Amino acid sequence: SSGINAEYGVSDKIIQRYMQYTSNTGDKISNQPSGAYIFRPKTQKADDLGTPTLTDFIPGEYATEIWQSFGNWISQVTRVYYDKMYIEVEWTVGPIPADHGREIITRYETTLSSGDTFYTDSNGREMVKRVLNKQPTYDVNVTEPVAGNYYPVNSRATIRDEKRKMQLTVLNDRSQGAASLASGQMEFMVHRRCLKDDRRGVAEPLNETANGRGLIVRGKHWLFYSDLQSYHLHRDIGLDLFYSPVVAVTSGNEPETPSRSFYSTKAAPNPYLNLLTYQPFNDTAILIRLENTLHVSEGGTNISVDLANLIADKKLKAFQELGLAGDRPVKDTVEDLKRHLELDEGTTITLKPLQIRTFVVTFG
Repeated sequence: SSGINAEYGVSDKIIQRYMQYTSNTGDKISNQPSGAYIFRPKTQKADDLGTPTLTDFIPGEYATEIWQSFGNWISQVTRVYYDKMYIEVEWTVGPIPADHGREIITRYETTLSSGDTFYTDSNGREMVKRVLNKQPTYDVNVTEPVAGNYYPVNSRATIRDEKRKMQLTVLNDRSQGAASLASGQMEFMVHRRCLKDDRRGVAEPLNETANGRGLIVRGKHWLFYSDLQSYHLHRDIGLDLFYSPVVAVTSGNEPETPSRSFYSTKAAPNPYLNLLTYQPFNDTAILIRLENTLHVSEGGTNISVDLANLIADKKLKAFQELGLAGDRPVKDTVEDLKRHLELDEGTTITLKPLQIRTFVVTFG
């Protein structure tokens, strides 16, 4: 298939595969099996789970859907939206056969020359450089070439071609393990079924069932292909994925007053200002967290916002800044309070790149 970003006129060939690692149950090197806490494949090579079969092709008003199956227990729908910068892959995996332990991955292969480096997010915020078989602070002896190069990915991972100035970012809708074991490719763990306890505390194998069969898992990946200058747009896309609408179904009547945004039109719009938290603090106050989502290396700058104009139809009465956890005043958590507040003026506060600030506010 082809990964395309029509808005920026760039494209690349992307091949997607579903593959499996056979779970290790113990060998001559170690008796450690793969299980709930340990990923340890039997061999260092994943087995391809076959060529996909096209089951449907649906061109629509807003997107084209390509339906495919990979055997009896893996299927996916690929959506190419006409007005989006990404391709959506919605995968369904399971129930995994229980004949032996299997750890299922999807792998994306491109023509990008990314070498031995890829990048993973740190809790949805900074991107961390990962180098194959290396650690930045100590010499590492890699005895598990696959598992030893897997990293947690909370929201996205990226491979870059510095010479061509292009990159592929895969955004995921849940935390997963991922690796880049060869130039131009990334793989993500999507499902696992292990038949032996890894002896790390749960005292049972990772063999969960429901209704008499193994679990079925469904999830999404958004593939965003871009030049390096447009890399910051992954922040916008990541928020769209995280805040995907929740569809509610009711047998009753429609509400008389439909839901609406509580974000004030008086507030200066900024795509990288995120209202992270809005929840009751006590009987009279609201806890608010504001986030500047852009890193300085991606073009992030300070963002100022007037708390008095933040929420529609609300008149600000008082506010106090708290520490990030919201359990104590910020003066008790910040060593240099004067420097922390130097850019604030009245009810207008300033967020530096990637900064999160927490306030308890009272409205009149």
